Amino acid sequence: MYRKVLTPNFVSVLVFLVIVLVVANVSITGAKIYEPNNKTEAIVSGGTITGSVRFPEEYPDRQKLTITKDQAVCGAFQYSELFVVSEENHGLKNVVVSLLGAKGKKPEAGMATLNQKKCQYVPHVQAVPVGTTLEILNNDGLLHNVHGYLESLDPQSTVFNKAQPKFLKKIKQTLDKPGTYYFKCDVHSHMSAYIAVMAHPFYDVTDADGRFTITNVRPGSYTVQAWHEELGTLEKTVTVTSGKTAEITFDILPGE
Repeated sequence: MYRKVLTPNFVSVLVFLVIVLVVANVSITGAKIYEPNNKTEAIVSGGTITGSVRFPEEYPDRQKLTITKDQAVCGAFQYSELFVVSEENHGLKNVVVSLLGAKGKKPEAGMATLNQKKCQYVPHVQAVPVGTTLEILNNDGLLHNVHGYLESLDPQSTVFNKAQPKFLKKIKQTLDKPGTYYFKCDVHSHMSAYIAVMAHPFYDVTDADGRFTITNVRPGSYTVQAWHEELGTLEKTVTVTSGKTAEITFDILPGE
């Protein structure tokens, strides 16, 4: 009887093959890994929520705003950013979509920009992590006054109110509280913008086709909220499965 002996070379080859198989399995699954809140939680593959916000039937036209001040820079009129709707699929831009009560690692704060260009805030709507430093730019070469509110335009909700003359090209403001910040220019009343400040990473803002995507969501059931500056909020429930994509559509119907 012969006894088989595992030589060092054979063992090295075997270990190499095991590593290759593990790596191959990770690349095949391709799912993002949900990062647990603490060391006792198991690591699982996250899921994705995608969808759209749209008008299934008729949709409002963009309003034409007449401008009477600083026309040399602002122009005689602008088209409102209130309802920006795709002609192809009736998708609504500038809707903040987020998960209510979602748990996850707190997103890292960074930098965001709000530009004042031709007497218009750009971008009109954005969403950022809490603690983000906002750079407010003045590229117009004239006086603006940036008035920031939290949750409403009530004067008592003022967070900051800063004059920005033409020589002051940049000012900074830390958005240190979660919620929706409202921005107005006290010099040019037609200017407005909104920033949703989030304490979790599960959010997005709809694009020009009304589409949104939220990734790396822990499996489970959630309430998805869509917020629009004029329409308010719409909510739907969704179930997320590990490594899968769940799709939902928010239809804006007459009377809603």
